[in-house]
Amino acid sequence: MALVVLLADCFDTNEADKLPLALQRVRPDFLPADWYLNQPQPHQWLFLDLAGRLLDGLGFVAGSLVIRLAGYALWCWGVVELAIELGLALPWLLAALALWLPRQAMVAGEWVLGSAEPKTFAYGLLLLAFVSWRRGRSGWGGLQAGLACSAHVLVGGYGAITLGALAWIRSPQHRWRWWLALAGALLGAFALYQPVLGRLTELAASMPDQAQSFSADWLYVAFRHPHHLMPASWRAGWFGVVVVLLGWGWLGRWLDRGADLRLPAADLEACRELWLWSALALVPFGLGLLVSLVDPDGLLIQLYPFRFADTLVPLALVLVLARALQTLVPLPGRLVAVGLPVLLGVAAVLSTHGSVLRPWQAYALPADKAEVYAALIARTPQGGRVLTPPGGFSDLALRTRRAQVVQFRQVPGSMRLLGEWSNRLAELSGGEAVLRAGPGGAAAERRLVEAYSQLQPEQLAALARGYGVVAVVTREGQAGPPGWQRAVQASPWWLWLPGSPT
Repeated sequence: MALVVLLADCFDTNEADKLPLALQRVRPDFLPADWYLNQPQPHQWLFLDLAGRLLDGLGFVAGSLVIRLAGYALWCWGVVELAIELGLALPWLLAALALWLPRQAMVAGEWVLGSAEPKTFAYGLLLLAFVSWRRGRSGWGGLQAGLACSAHVLVGGYGAITLGALAWIRSPQHRWRWWLALAGALLGAFALYQPVLGRLTELAASMPDQAQSFSADWLYVAFRHPHHLMPASWRAGWFGVVVVLLGWGWLGRWLDRGADLRLPAADLEACRELWLWSALALVPFGLGLLVSLVDPDGLLIQLYPFRFADTLVPLALVLVLARALQTLVPLPGRLVAVGLPVLLGVAAVLSTHGSVLRPWQAYALPADKAEVYAALIARTPQGGRVLTPPGGFSDLALRTRRAQVVQFRQVPGSMRLLGEWSNRLAELSGGEAVLRAGPGGAAAERRLVEAYSQLQPEQLAALARGYGVVAVVTREGQAGPPGWQRAVQASPWWLWLPGSPT
């Protein structure tokens, strides 16, 4: 896994959000002017605290690599232990992972590997908890499931609940001491108590009296996360769901009716229980589909009911399918020696969009922003606030150590702060109408950036004064605030500094 995804999407996707948040938690003087980084993220405090200490000591590059390696090692430990339970040989395990790795999910945009973030640890701990349950280690299984909840409340929560349901259904076949498992789970979930109580208090309290232009529910679901939370927006992705569920269903039928003639009893039982666990994970997925028809922005949808099954079902499919093929289709060693590296190579290229072939560029500045970022580092004070388009610059803090005004992708950790977040987005895009002018998600981000590029110099000047910025970034050809001079010319983005020479 490290060879494939260790240097993929570095400082991109969720790392651009999580790593600066972690450093800000342990070093409040890092970027005190950045609004997003200074908002509380109580549900992530354990990861942010541990990761922040690493980043403070090692720096962003080395620290992120250590976090990635730790998460990948934990997940691989879990998947190898699971393969042992299934009786799956290493070549077949690698082939199964090569099929799963490029997408990692069915339709709801969930992913496990490819970033330094907490859910990788949660998924690894859940796999270990499943194995511990099968081996009768009640205390360890409960502790691992609880730690998964501490690492990531939603991934761990759905995993622990469905694993508990599986243990109850299969209790005649397994010796399981519930009191010990529950004690372990409560101990492992220590990081959840304060944020859960805080969230319940927030839900019980009345909303502030100030006028809200947008519903927080709409902002969170339809505007920011439709790719995760709105089945109506998945469109062509449903084809992948049908393919995965057809294969998954066929395997379930085979395990029920024909596999006993082919697989050893212990391997068959493990395959059936992994399949059943994935079936239980589909319960919140199906419930979410039904609720989305009548309450598309409601609380249940905000709890990401699709995420756990979105990745566990295809993972169970490829692992059980590989175990079936291992029995049904014996392969000569020469074919394995040639075919497996080819399959892994193709998976590596697809999983990383080709970046695995260019490891020396893993931490290079993005080509379209390299000159702007280099000029910001050289010509503005560290920690200064920069006015940028409201999308596409989430990595500003990570790469330049300069503060942001707002970014579409950087959502605060409290529903009560979504109003301020949307107000900032509206100010940077010329008005609230732009937010409602079309679909959410990536389309909304592009719409906001396009609206920002239409702002007039006087509007940019007002924003610069209002937010106290030391630099302004505009699209190529867009004039900056009056009296400011262009500092970068040969770039898709122009950088404007107050009183600097051209």
